[in-house]
Amino acid sequence: MGDLADLGVAELLSLFETGKASPSEALLAVLGRIDRLDGEVGAVLTSCWESAIASAEASTKRWLSGEARPLEGVPFGLKDIIETKGIRTTGGSVLYEQHVPAKDAAVASRLSGAGGVLVAKLQTFEFASGANAITCNPWDLERTAAGSSSGSAAAVAARELPLTVGTDTGGSVAIPASFTGITGLKPTFGRVPRSGVFPLSWTLDHVGPMTRSAQDAAIALEVMAGHDPADPSSGRFRVPEYSTLLDVDVSGLTIGVPSDWFFDIINPDVATATHDAIGLFEQAGASVVEFPLPSSKLIDLHAMELTIIKSEAASLHTPHLKDFDKLGPEFRQVLARSQGHNAADYLNALRARHLVQLDFEKAFSQVDVVITPGAITVAPRHDHLVADLGEQERPWVDVVSRTTAIFNITGIPCLSIPSGFADGLPVGIQIAGRPYGEASVFAAAHAFQTMTDHHVKLPSIVESDSNTAHPEWVPGSSGRPDQLPVRTETLDSTW
Repeated sequence: MGDLADLGVAELLSLFETGKASPSEALLAVLGRIDRLDGEVGAVLTSCWESAIASAEASTKRWLSGEARPLEGVPFGLKDIIETKGIRTTGGSVLYEQHVPAKDAAVASRLSGAGGVLVAKLQTFEFASGANAITCNPWDLERTAAGSSSGSAAAVAARELPLTVGTDTGGSVAIPASFTGITGLKPTFGRVPRSGVFPLSWTLDHVGPMTRSAQDAAIALEVMAGHDPADPSSGRFRVPEYSTLLDVDVSGLTIGVPSDWFFDIINPDVATATHDAIGLFEQAGASVVEFPLPSSKLIDLHAMELTIIKSEAASLHTPHLKDFDKLGPEFRQVLARSQGHNAADYLNALRARHLVQLDFEKAFSQVDVVITPGAITVAPRHDHLVADLGEQERPWVDVVSRTTAIFNITGIPCLSIPSGFADGLPVGIQIAGRPYGEASVFAAAHAFQTMTDHHVKLPSIVESDSNTAHPEWVPGSSGRPDQLPVRTETLDSTW
């Protein structure tokens, strides 16, 4: 059976159902992994081990009594902008260092209500928009996990947790998923409610699961999705049983590949891995159709994204101006620059979004899913935050969200999955679908992960830990203290 910490959601649920392992045993395994590796990885901000032990014990009893719920006993973690009742939620900011919510966010409540065991709150950028030089990429600890959901991605990649939740405003699920070799979903806008989640941009923010596989993400989304009256923007569409819709005949798929924008600025190895992935679908019988994005010739899509984010962030964070000097330098920079956008810029950017949406609407009239590169490069070093494009380097913040933010702009679902490696580091592809078309996205990704093994590869630090015998974790065995919200001086913020 190996180390239970190495197993994903579906694998754990199968073991629990057959009685070959218990939620309490799984929890001890992930707590031990966190204690041994997180001092280097830096994914965990606040440990919830005491309440987790009680929850896991209750889940173990539920399995024995035949009362198991959909995620019964599965350990999970939450990005620390997601509020948790009785557990501090810092938003990654020292301003909220001692903030203890009286109520769970909708997504936290749904996961716990489905039997999930909350183990940790995870590192994030300040208000999901500053920077994080604390969390390291498990594949190379001198490199970043990137994105404000960096803690959520690193925890999954380091096999500290099988399921985490991140948020995505311009790529903060997709980019760290690509950099760390995991599966990350940015669902349709409104598919997962955002009530109880610190906002950054009310028209672009999304909440999604980060897991080992498409199958695991499908299981999680079944629980997380659905309308919440507390979030008027949450959708009312029925939530399918995504995990039962994974098996498709690849030969019946028509895959769209954009001929514009996505391959204009990209590391050659990432481009090659993307084309190889598309080629694998073709070999399995899928049809591939290229389609244009005329809007990309008319609009600077990256500038449009930043205009919307910064305009809305300026409005949302006006109350924090009085504590400006207490904010981290990166978020101070974001907030200061945000004050310069005027109403006309913002409204023009909102209007221009429709042109991009029309491009994809036309594409989906002839294709089932769209495949694009994930992040445009491999994870950069903490001390050299640039995008390596092969023959040149570009400033990190200028291009990092180029291939990802377009799916926030359109609001369509997009799943980032591992597609290979370059110089020993993960690279990824994105599979996008029609609005509320997560089932098709999951099915295509599951087919790819059935044909490949990129998603089951382990970083060397995890392999070494898995191959070493360890004593069972016991309370107080490490004494690891909770961490403080991240404050760095990189002045290289991403979304």
